[in-house]
Amino acid sequence: MNAQRMMFWIKLAYWLGVVADAVWAVGLLLPQVFGTLTGRPEFNPDFQTRVIMGMAGSLMIGWTLLLLWAVREPIERRVVILLTAFPVVLGMFIISLIEVLHGNTFIVWALIKSTVLMVSMTTSYVLAGKLAKSE
Repeated sequence: MNAQRMMFWIKLAYWLGVVADAVWAVGLLLPQVFGTLTGRPEFNPDFQTRVIMGMAGSLMIGWTLLLLWAVREPIERRVVILLTAFPVVLGMFIISLIEVLHGNTFIVWALIKSTVLMVSMTTSYVLAGKLAKSE
């Protein structure tokens, strides 16, 4: 695979992460959106849960911005994509799996998304390492 094609796949993983994180940030900050994303349209959290969701949403915005920063120099900042895959995306996978095991089959889409993200991000990290060695 040539360097240009490798760079395409590397950056694609970053952008997939940016989009996924931005969607979840909105979901965490707007409970109605969270209910839609998780297949629970009746979701109506109490104040304490909203505060927790607000904190998590703020962190997710920060991670989205971190990925936007890292995609500007994806080879040099490749550790960011690895840290996004493990533990961030892995954690989302585990939480989604727990949801499915408790009967919420709607959230299977999040399991698939998390799997795709982990594979693409891990691949991106490996390809970035190869490009770094070749330079």
